[in-house]
Amino acid sequence: MKLIVFVLFIGCSNDDDEAIDCNLVDIALPALHLRLVDNTGENLLESGSVDPETITIEADFGDVSFVYIPESENAEPNAASNIIQHSLAVSLPTSLENFQYQINVAGYGTVNLDILAEENEVPCSDLSIPVGASVNGQALEKIEI
Repeated sequence: MKLIVFVLFIGCSNDDDEAIDCNLVDIALPALHLRLVDNTGENLLESGSVDPETITIEADFGDVSFVYIPESENAEPNAASNIIQHSLAVSLPTSLENFQYQINVAGYGTVNLDILAEENEVPCSDLSIPVGASVNGQALEKIEI
C-alpha cells in the first residue's frame, strides 16, 4: 500500500489584518486529506478494500482526529469536492515544522507518514501548513486545492 497525499485549505484572508476581529471569524479548519491507494493506483477506500472503521491514526504531536469523506452524490462535475471524495481528512497540529502520523490499517500494517510544514500566514489561525510529505523516504504527491 502507498499513500497519495493531497491538501485542501479553506479559510479567509484579508490584506488588512488589523481590521479582522478573530472572535467573529469562523474559519473552516484546514485538513490534510489522505488517500490510501495500492501499487496500481486504486483508491482502497473507494473500492471497499479498506473499511474506514478499521483505520487508526496516531501522531507524534499528541491527539489526532480524522473523518472519512465519502462520495458526494450532489457534487458538481469538476468540483474541488470531487477530489476529496473517498479520503481521510486528518487534523493538523499547531506551529510544528516537522511531524509524523502513524496510519494503521487492519490487514495492511502501519505506515509512517513524515510531514514537512511551514508557518501559516492566514489571520486568526496558527495551524501548520504541509509543504511536503514522504513515506520511507519516498516523496508523495501533493495537490493543493
